[in-house]
Amino acid sequence: MLFGLNGIELSLVITFAFLFLGIMSGFPVAFAIAGSSVVSFALIAVLSHQGLLYTVEIYNGAEEIVPVLPKGWDGAMLSTLSTWAQGIFSRAFGGNVEVLLAVPLFVLMGIALERSRIAEDLLTTMARTFGSLPGGLAIAVVVVGTLLAASTGVVGATVVTMGLIALPTMLRAGYSKSLATGVIATSGTLGQIIPPSIVIVLLGSIVGDMYSIGQENRAQELGVTVMEMLGEPAVLSTGTLFKAAFIPGVVLAMLYGIYAFCYALFRPSSAPPIQLAENVPGKFDVAAHYNYRTGWMTLLALGPITFLIALWVVLTSMGYVTSQTEPGDTGLISHGTMLLAVVGIFVLKLALFFQPQYRAAPIILGLLGVAAYVLVDVTLLGGGESPGKTFLWFALPALLVLYGLKHAVARLSNIEVLRVVAPPVILIVSVLGSILGGITSPTPAAALGAAGAIMLAAARLTAIEGAGKSATGKVITMASFAIVIMLLMRGNFDLRMTMDDISLENQIAIWITIVSYHVAVLGLVYSCVVLATKGVMSQVVRETTKVTSMVFMILIASLFLSLTIRSYGGEHYIQEALRSIEDPRVLLLVVMGVLFVLGFVLDFIEIIFIVIPIVGPVIYAADPALMPPEWITILIAVNLQTSFITPPFGFALFYLRGVAPPNVTTGDIYRGIWPFVLIQIIGLVILWHFPQITTFLPDILPEN
Repeated sequence: MLFGLNGIELSLVITFAFLFLGIMSGFPVAFAIAGSSVVSFALIAVLSHQGLLYTVEIYNGAEEIVPVLPKGWDGAMLSTLSTWAQGIFSRAFGGNVEVLLAVPLFVLMGIALERSRIAEDLLTTMARTFGSLPGGLAIAVVVVGTLLAASTGVVGATVVTMGLIALPTMLRAGYSKSLATGVIATSGTLGQIIPPSIVIVLLGSIVGDMYSIGQENRAQELGVTVMEMLGEPAVLSTGTLFKAAFIPGVVLAMLYGIYAFCYALFRPSSAPPIQLAENVPGKFDVAAHYNYRTGWMTLLALGPITFLIALWVVLTSMGYVTSQTEPGDTGLISHGTMLLAVVGIFVLKLALFFQPQYRAAPIILGLLGVAAYVLVDVTLLGGGESPGKTFLWFALPALLVLYGLKHAVARLSNIEVLRVVAPPVILIVSVLGSILGGITSPTPAAALGAAGAIMLAAARLTAIEGAGKSATGKVITMASFAIVIMLLMRGNFDLRMTMDDISLENQIAIWITIVSYHVAVLGLVYSCVVLATKGVMSQVVRETTKVTSMVFMILIASLFLSLTIRSYGGEHYIQEALRSIEDPRVLLLVVMGVLFVLGFVLDFIEIIFIVIPIVGPVIYAADPALMPPEWITILIAVNLQTSFITPPFGFALFYLRGVAPPNVTTGDIYRGIWPFVLIQIIGLVILWHFPQITTFLPDILPEN
């Protein structure tokens, strides 16, 4: 055979050669992948029929030449079609449709926020906040990238928006072109790892099956069942992946910010501090009140929330904070109570510290309400009470908390940075909180995020124009409260209407939920009408359709390529080659290296749907105690995030090049991105040696 390769190896070379040629040809990626699979299959069929592609098998001590398609092209075609019909690749047509439905919803959420100019407000405000620090504008870009990642997850929109707004400002301020372009392009890719992330959703639609198949194969080799081997089903949900991805995403953002700050310290002329803050006469100056002590103000702002989260973690590890959903659960406090306490104390303390010119009584009443809420959970409720009794016990403390929060939010709205940051943060807490807290799965949370983004966009655009602001604000506020009420009813009552015997308290809760649902729907419809009249809704729907169609077309085209590789045994050949590596960590390291190299020339979607189904059953067959499946998946996700910034085909680089000023060259962008590629590798090394970073949240948070 040519170059000492057998028929299967040459067939793999032919397939991937046509794949790369197709992608580099300039055709749309989906058509290039589908076309390359058809052309490569036809060429392999012809060469196999001519006896030029074969393997040598030994039967009864004699060598026998076997074509790579022993049944001919028609037999291979029928075999692959039967494989498709048996449902192995049914995810493209509904096998994991519920998970994949989150993709268009999260895309719509991101595009709606991008069109509403919320990103522009965030960038301007954060620049004023951090601009006086060395490298402050770069740090502001990282902070905004993190917030947009957690509220949109759309890389293209984030990079383009920050490139249009932040890049000219950074260049005028004297920032180095390489630092400015590097930090913008890289921060924009955080949406691929920080939930809600399309990468995590697409991986979740595949790796759950891969983990199940891998563990079944390992159980068969050991001669036991999966339940006997693991003690639990081999299940890996998208919700678990969202929990696992959150802390690694924050760690990467911190590494970006640290690099920008250190760069400014060593090269101050390339990242100078600037002053963009505006003093408004007659307005309360928080900085002056604290004698411009930035460190002290930062401690007051972040100290309470850091302490409360650390306390939550410690109490959870000691067993005092639990989900309280299992019989015999001895936990003193539920995760829901801790969430209310942490958020409530944080917001109330902010208002007390940063708006001290107002009366403290409403804030103190709110803090007393938080204490009473926790006390009720600890002392009066034993876990067996009816939903109605539970709701009544919590009602009075909750009213005190809401009273305090009402005054706190009104006061904090006077602070520009909080007024701008609050809407996307509230949306983030609503979406991620419902997922991380086990209230719902990612797909309903995506629907909540999409609806919330539409209402935020309507409120923001109305506020910009100044017309109808009061009416729109009231409608959206009522709809938002209705959504909160529905979540409360969902968390405290049994809302199933198909039961034969529904208690009175559950009936009342059902009717309250129905009324709240209609109020929320009316608010959403009203917001859609507002966006439609301003010409924004059509843009949002059009862009969402484009992105979603691209994703699913690539998905289907990738399945065609997978079937081509499967037809001549290429998938089995690759898996057997990987299984020859005995150490599972070495095997994973090899796969990570291959994915990193592929990231230079392939997009993350192609890698997910072409490579992961082939290598997945092997790398997910490791002992989960040694290599947790969520840890493996997040390592892959961070690696795929790197594909957005690795030259020459990093998509984020193309997005930025398209909006950069003429004096910023492609060479400037490439020079600026390499330090961040190294930071990505450092992040992967940290995650490799400390898997607890990914397994921490899934271990302590409930899974419903």
